Amino acid sequence: MKVEITVKVDGRLVKTHTEQVEGTLEQMEEKVDALSRVVASETLQASVDAMAQPRPLFRRRAGDSGTRATNCERWSD
Repeated sequence: MKVEITVKVDGRLVKTHTEQVEGTLEQMEEKVDALSRVVASETLQASVDAMAQPRPLFRRRAGDSGTRATNCERWSD
């Protein structure tokens, strides 16, 4: 049995995997499972590579921009 998996990210072809899978059902299942793990890894890497610019994990705090209430009377009863 010929297995072909095509990976596209945003319409762009990333990789095409073609593999001949033969043997018992168990062997075929193992080969297809291994192939799917490879494809998943390459798809994730291609998705990361497709990002235009790396985004910062957190925003940097500007000068005196803490997180506090703007109207202190509202919070005190």
